Amino acid sequence: MPDSVSPKKQSPSLKARALRLLSQREHSRAELAKKLSDYLSLQAKVDRARNAQDRDQELSQADTPALSHEVQITAVLDDFEKRGWLSDARYAEALVRRRSERYGMRRIKDELQRAGVASDSSAALLDGLKNTEFERAKELFERKFGGIAEDQKIRARQYRFLVSKGFNPEIVAKVIGGRQKGAE
Repeated sequence: MPDSVSPKKQSPSLKARALRLLSQREHSRAELAKKLSDYLSLQAKVDRARNAQDRDQELSQADTPALSHEVQITAVLDDFEKRGWLSDARYAEALVRRRSERYGMRRIKDELQRAGVASDSSAALLDGLKNTEFERAKELFERKFGGIAEDQKIRARQYRFLVSKGFNPEIVAKVIGGRQKGAE
């Protein structure tokens, strides 16, 4: 083997990396694009560190990779959407299914927005959550606390717990204050 050709570990292609990420769990388009962008940026830094012989060449090529990375990522994501491997609607359904037992509508809506899922595509899912908000809050409350506390401080803590989980404060007030101990 010639000295000029050194065996180095080849990194997976961008498509292979995206497919591996999608095989682990559903991702939104924006989330997957960010992960792939971070990966390509890291790869570019590693490559520049390995080949840092000509400083002028590095400086002249500094802006080019970011643009080509964006184009590469967009092409891969478009291809995956055409094939049905990537879907924001499917991601939203999976997230709602995973989180609905433990979290309220506000928290789930915030997670969908952070993941870059369009609000119009998740509106139907959020409407379904709104209809079951009271039942889900009541179930979580009973699993966590068992019953309503007599002490006002503890009731306030129970209230804050449910609100911190993303449940609507009015619904939490109904769950905690709407029924007294022994009234069932």
